Amino acid sequence: MLPIKKVVLYKHGIGYFERQGEVEGDATVDLRFRASEMNDVLKSLTLLDLGGGLISSVNYESTLPLEKKLEEIAVQLPDENTLTGLLSQLKGAPIQVEVGSRKVEGVLTGIETVTRQEGLATVTANRLVVLIEGQSLQSFDLLEVKSVTLLSEGLRKDLSYLLDTLISAKKKDLKRLTILARGRGFRSLFASYTVEAPVWKTSYRLLLSAQQPLLQGWAMVDNTQDEDWSEVCLVLVAGLPISFIHDLYSPRYARRPVVKVSEESAYAPPVLESGAHPCMDMESEAMPLAPMAVSPAPAQKSFFLSKAAPVSCEMFEQSIPVQTRTAEIGDLFQYEIKNPVTVKRGQSALVPIVQQRVDGKRVGIYNPEIREKNPMSAVFLKNSTGMTLEGGPVAVLEESNYVGEAMLATLRTGEERVVPYSVELGVTVVLDHASNLRDIHQTVIVNGVLRFFRYRVETKTYLIDNRTDRTLDLFLEHRFRPGWELFDTCKPAEITDHFYRFRFDVPARKTMKFTVCERGDELQEFGLGSVGVDQIEVWRTGRIIDEKTSKELTALAELNSKIAEIDRRIREIDQEVKDLFQDQERLRQNLQAIGKTQEEQTLRERYVRELADGEDRIKEHRIEIKRSKGQKDQLLVQLRARIGQIHFAWDGRKT
Repeated sequence: MLPIKKVVLYKHGIGYFERQGEVEGDATVDLRFRASEMNDVLKSLTLLDLGGGLISSVNYESTLPLEKKLEEIAVQLPDENTLTGLLSQLKGAPIQVEVGSRKVEGVLTGIETVTRQEGLATVTANRLVVLIEGQSLQSFDLLEVKSVTLLSEGLRKDLSYLLDTLISAKKKDLKRLTILARGRGFRSLFASYTVEAPVWKTSYRLLLSAQQPLLQGWAMVDNTQDEDWSEVCLVLVAGLPISFIHDLYSPRYARRPVVKVSEESAYAPPVLESGAHPCMDMESEAMPLAPMAVSPAPAQKSFFLSKAAPVSCEMFEQSIPVQTRTAEIGDLFQYEIKNPVTVKRGQSALVPIVQQRVDGKRVGIYNPEIREKNPMSAVFLKNSTGMTLEGGPVAVLEESNYVGEAMLATLRTGEERVVPYSVELGVTVVLDHASNLRDIHQTVIVNGVLRFFRYRVETKTYLIDNRTDRTLDLFLEHRFRPGWELFDTCKPAEITDHFYRFRFDVPARKTMKFTVCERGDELQEFGLGSVGVDQIEVWRTGRIIDEKTSKELTALAELNSKIAEIDRRIREIDQEVKDLFQDQERLRQNLQAIGKTQEEQTLRERYVRELADGEDRIKEHRIEIKRSKGQKDQLLVQLRARIGQIHFAWDGRKT
């Protein structure tokens, strides 16, 4: 068994393991893995013979269940009467029997059970029957037989394989992988592979003081392997390298075509065929970090630290010396623990990865979506450790007291982060929100559409009451909306993904106001084909459009009026035609009901004249409709041409 020398744990649930040990001559080395790990092992296993030898092969157990494996073996081990039961299965096998000082070779014929009377007792004995030299049968009492040797190499291999299979089955869900190394003398054998492993985690302790805060970081690792990690080199890697599961362990079969033997039959007469594919950018003013300002310790009892023995940063630094070497590998960042680490199987461990003073200042941060009435106490932390800090929970201590907890996102070297850890109850905030519309500030005519832009202005006033005895360095987060802009408001210190972050001081025992003003465009559209003269006059007198555009729009309105009049006349004529059709239908029904008398004949002639007059009027109306539609089409061509020629843009913000 090669001992584990190095363990590398990744944030995406993979562990990389290195093993190294001494072997001699032609050696076999067994490694055992869970069945669920075999795909990763077969995908990543790397083997090196460091002493000039070679790796001849790597054997591993198949995926067949135990019952299937045993079916392929010629012999089976019975649960009871093992010797007699096994020998009974070996009939016809060449064997060597040792009885007393004799060794007899022959062919096993079977087991004979003999019963004899000894005094008052009946004794049953098993005798081994062997065919000697193909001529004579001899039987031997099994109680007197010292040994039975199988002379068939195939049977010996079957029996050895049977025993190995049964032993392997006793280790639940473990599969054996055997490395065959060939070489001479003592030499070192190296093996590495990846398997699924629990994600390593981080947690921090931040001790606030009058000087620089002290940051202590721990990594939590879990050994879920079936062996101890003893004095291993531990490396923790942050990042997201690509990893996947691919089934290499299960046998894979390719489908082959089925070919049948051709059979000749009698020929029939042959018949031959005939031939024939943004963003918003705003400069932020950097503010230097000041030394940590610490308020007097509150008069409260520590949750877990004794007042008689206050804990200082110096005590933290001396208690756990941390030796961690860090390095960036492409997009990955790793912590290499210099001291060897031991973690027993099935156990977890806390491993120190950082203990260092960092730049930081106590501040407040207010976000109404987190807590409407109060800001949060926070530390404005700068990562001055020289290493990337992986994200994790932070327990904050101040003057030997637990004062809160926070979550730290991944922080690269030199990055700054506001880390809130408790509610600042000594400061309250009241919000006042107002909204109103401003006058039109921009007019654009493009593609026959007139667009008016006006500002909607919203203001939000924050009334901040600081009842504490210290000036509060406050970060105020205000959610912004894309497309809106600030005005009459100071520049934010920085802009996050969704918030403006303003920074200012709130004096002790004072109340101050901070107002954020934003404006965004509201759009109103008019199609030029539907604009009336009265509306155009309102826009002209309001100086939203100029005189030239007003005349052009007025001309369009007159064309629109003519087109509307033609449409009205066409609708009237259509209605008249419908009325004529109804009247003619009535006349035809009347004609069918008239008889042949003289009076009825006179009435028939009258109805016929009315039908003829109606047909003449329908014909005239159709001619008029056709003429009107032609006039309308001409006006529409003129209208479209004029609309395409009108372009106007006015921006009141530049006047």
